[in-house]
Formats: sequence, structure tokens, C-alpha cells
Amino acid sequence: MKFLITIILTGLLFPAALQAQFTDSTTKFLKLASGGSINKTKDGANYLFNNNVQYSIKKKRTQLNSTGTWIYGMSPDRLTNNDFTLSSNVNLYRHFPEFYYWGILNYTTSYSLNIKHQGQAGIGVAYNFLNKPDLWLNVSNGFIGELSRIIQGDTTTINYQTIRNSLRVQFMFKLGDRFTFKTGNLFQPSLEYISDHTISSDSEFTYQLWKGLNLNTRLIYNKNSRTEKENLILTYGVGYQRYF
Repeated sequence: MKFLITIILTGLLFPAALQAQFTDSTTKFLKLASGGSINKTKDGANYLFNNNVQYSIKKKRTQLNSTGTWIYGMSPDRLTNNDFTLSSNVNLYRHFPEFYYWGILNYTTSYSLNIKHQGQAGIGVAYNFLNKPDLWLNVSNGFIGELSRIIQGDTTTINYQTIRNSLRVQFMFKLGDRFTFKTGNLFQPSLEYISDHTISSDSEFTYQLWKGLNLNTRLIYNKNSRTEKENLILTYGVGYQRYF
């Protein structure tokens, strides 16, 4: 507790570094974040940990982004989460700065959503309706091919493949140099099965302490209609990010 108070006081007493951006000489970005929650009672303890890493490289007409996320949770009597996602996408800027093409590769395994293995690959287009240092709104759409091995009804394991439309809305707002709110919302309905869709929402609020160090609160929601499973995850922790 004393260590946490020291960090907070440091962030309040010393000015935060200005939020960096990609430039001609600053072409890389690294972000590390770790958070969780613990609820302990006489019957036992509930644990939830959320760890993620992001790495990006920006060139004049190309940007490559890679992310990895691992969420692990336990209740007194059972495992609740063991969810891992690895994603890599590339943005190609060809015509004007606000518009770009994208391609993505994604792998997921999720205990809480009954997804044993899932691979996705797709392409699409995106447009920045707002693109300022303190305000950003992006809408993208495309098509995703999916191969999945899932558990239905908690007992039956099936393999299936489908094509999905992938619609994503992302928003970012900064208040001064310290406060940042980001949210990304994804809807992926199958083009073959009308009742098959996935919904994902990831929102994060960060308070920058000092030189890339920040406190963060993160709210994640996922729903998979095919497995009839969903999760809602709220964690808080610390993070570090750097442009270089």
C-alpha cells in the first residue's frame, strides 16, 4: 500500500510527460499492462488477472500491430477463466491519410467462452472520422474467415467454419496530458447462420503518473451465441507505454 501511495504522489507532484505520437523518427510503440481483482471471504478467494502486451511499428504507408492478452481467473471451487488471444494486423495507407485497408490474423482459446481453438483471418477497410491527438473515432468493416473448435451445451465438441462480417467502432478521448479513455466495440455476425454472432467490447481508462507509467481500469465484455457463453471482466492495475 505504501508503494502504491508513493507512485500516486509522484504522479501528482511531478508533471506528466506529454503524450507522444508516431513521427518520422518515432516509429515504434510498446505497451505493457497488468491488472486484476481479488475477493476473499471465509469460503475462499476469487482471483482474476488480466495481462496484455502491445507492439506497433509505423512506417509512411504501413502500420503493423501485434497484441497478446491472457486472462486467468479462479473461484474457491473451480477455474473461471483461462483465456488467451494473440492478434496481428497490418494497416495499408494508399490514397489519403484517413482511409486505409487492413488485414488481420487472430488466434483465440477461451475457457470461459467454451472455445477450445479459434483461428481468424480477414481483410477490410477503415476510416478515421476524427483523427486528432486528443480525439479519435474510427469505423472499420470487412470479412473474416473463421475455423473453430468449440464446446456446445457444455458437453459436445464440434468443429465448424464460417465467414463473418466484421464491424468495429473505436473511440479515444484525452483530457489533458493525464487522462485517457479508449473503447473498441466489435460485432461479427455469420453470413451463413443467422443466429451465429460474436460481440466484443473492450474499454480502458488510464491515468498517467510519470514517464509512461499509468494506472488503468479495464472493462471487457464478450459474447459467443454459438456456445451460449458470455463474460464480463473488470480489472484495475498498472501499465507502461513508450514511443521510440
